[in-house]
Amino acid sequence: MKENFIKLWLLQDIDRKLNILNDKLKEIPQRVQDLNKKLAGKQQEFESSKQGLTEHKKQYKLAEVELRAAEEKLATYSAQLYSAKTNEQYKAFLKEIENQKRLKSEIEDKMIVLMEKMDELETKLKVMEMEVTKEQAETQAKLNALEAERKELESALTEQEKQRQELLQSLPPDLLRRYERIRKSKGGVAIATTEQGRCNGCLSPIPPQRLLDIEREDKLYLCETCGRILLPGKAKQEEKTN
Repeated sequence: MKENFIKLWLLQDIDRKLNILNDKLKEIPQRVQDLNKKLAGKQQEFESSKQGLTEHKKQYKLAEVELRAAEEKLATYSAQLYSAKTNEQYKAFLKEIENQKRLKSEIEDKMIVLMEKMDELETKLKVMEMEVTKEQAETQAKLNALEAERKELESALTEQEKQRQELLQSLPPDLLRRYERIRKSKGGVAIATTEQGRCNGCLSPIPPQRLLDIEREDKLYLCETCGRILLPGKAKQEEKTN
């Protein structure tokens, strides 16, 4: 019976490791998604700024067209001013000249603002481009590391599963069924050890005589409170399996 208890202890240790490995493996897709999401955010911000610069350049080109039109009209009205035949015509040309001068000034002011904004965006884009390039390199390195980690975890899982199968084949079927049933109902932990007169699974006290019976390891005992399989102290189990 003692040999079977040692195997059960080893089996629980393997199941514990399998749970840890599986949990880590399940985390990898989310970690990959988070990395790609972070990179996509920076790329989107960069693209938005590029679009902003393109839009400002379009506005600047349009302003250049408007400026040329205002200058042409100003030149036309200035030439017509001296050919006015009446005082009303003269005043009308003067008014149009003033309007075109004001419009020309407004367009020039707008172009200055646009030029300053374009310079600011171009400077910002250069910095952002370097940041995106750096982020891409760092993300790829992290993705490569995650892929390597995934392979290592899968390899470790395969090895632990192999060891588990070997143990399963060496355990009595009825003992194995009981272990599996308890493990499923107790959050993956079927075995508890006696620590300072208590079950370390639920911390319930164990009668002294029962503790002595458990120490002999010649019969299967369950905790009367939590129903887990009871084995002598954890230190003793680790000593036997090392």
